[in-house]
Parts: sequence; C-alpha cells; structure tokens
Amino acid sequence: MSEQAWSPAPGTPVIEYRSGRTLCILGLAMFVFFGLAALFPDVGNPSHTARGDIPDSFAMFLFGALALGGLLLMLNTFPRTHRFAVDERGLRWQAGRKSDLIAWEEVRAIRGQEARPPVKDDPNSKALPPALVFTPVDRRFVTRHQALLNQLPTADPEVRLRLPNSTTVRQLAQEIARVRPDLIG
Repeated sequence: MSEQAWSPAPGTPVIEYRSGRTLCILGLAMFVFFGLAALFPDVGNPSHTARGDIPDSFAMFLFGALALGGLLLMLNTFPRTHRFAVDERGLRWQAGRKSDLIAWEEVRAIRGQEARPPVKDDPNSKALPPALVFTPVDRRFVTRHQALLNQLPTADPEVRLRLPNSTTVRQLAQEIARVRPDLIG
C-alpha cells in the first residue's frame, strides 16, 4: 500500500512541512551537555567538602542516564518532511517510509480549523490547534489511517489531523476545494 498511497498524478502540487526540529535540537543539547558532565564529573568541583558530597560514580550514572534520555529524544523526534498531495483519488500523505491515502469516498466533509487561543475570561476555554477536521463515513476511519492520525478511535464523529500551523491548513483546504469543492464545509 505504501507505493500506491504515494503516487499522485503528474503536476499535482505538493504541500510540505518539517516536524520535530525543536525537540531534536533539545535532545542533542541534552546529549552533549549531560554526556560531558558524565565523562568529567569533577569539573567545576575544585575542593571536596564533607557536607553534600555525592560520589562520582552516582554523578556519572545520573548524567549518563540524562544523556541517554537526550539521545533517545533526539532520535525519536528526528526531523521528518511530511508531504501532502491532493488529487482526484484523495488526500495523499508521505513522511519517510510511511504513507497513506484518504480516499474521497471515506469522508463526508472536510473543514480547516485554524489555531485559536483560549478565551481570556472563560476558565473552561481551551486553545484550538491548527488541524484538518474530517467527518468520516464510518467509525473504522481512525483505525485504517492510524499512521497519519496517531489517535485512538473515539465516539466523536469528527477526526482531527493536527498540523503545525494555520498556513498549512489553509493551503490544504484550498487544494481540497480546487479538487473536491463539495467536501469543504
């Protein structure tokens, strides 16, 4: 299905964004900083006092564990380019080796949800993230598109595909309206 999912028609515009840069850089910084602290635990500690002295082996273990955590964070959030293409078959997505195709027959309606901060005076108000909101035909939609949606099936009839910013939402909504204006709501 992977190759079939990412084979848009020739000349189809592709909308791209990169994800994970900030967390990857944070993981790299953690790996370097705590890794150096694990390798050189005595740096910055010129004199030993009897009070509050922790053993070097414990400091090496602690900083080594934090460095390993930074490495795992960096590897898990390595920046990936996400590509979306809209053609007559559906919405196509590709990120690395993963790809998916949401066929137009699987959705009743699609709308763009732009980012909105919470209302200041309402304590129950929540921020809305930028997303494409799908109204699927059946309840197995989330299960079929697990690689793209990364969420569990819920009783909510709408399914949200979170995107990094409102610009990407607008671009995708415009492309969907160009190909299938009857689905945009």
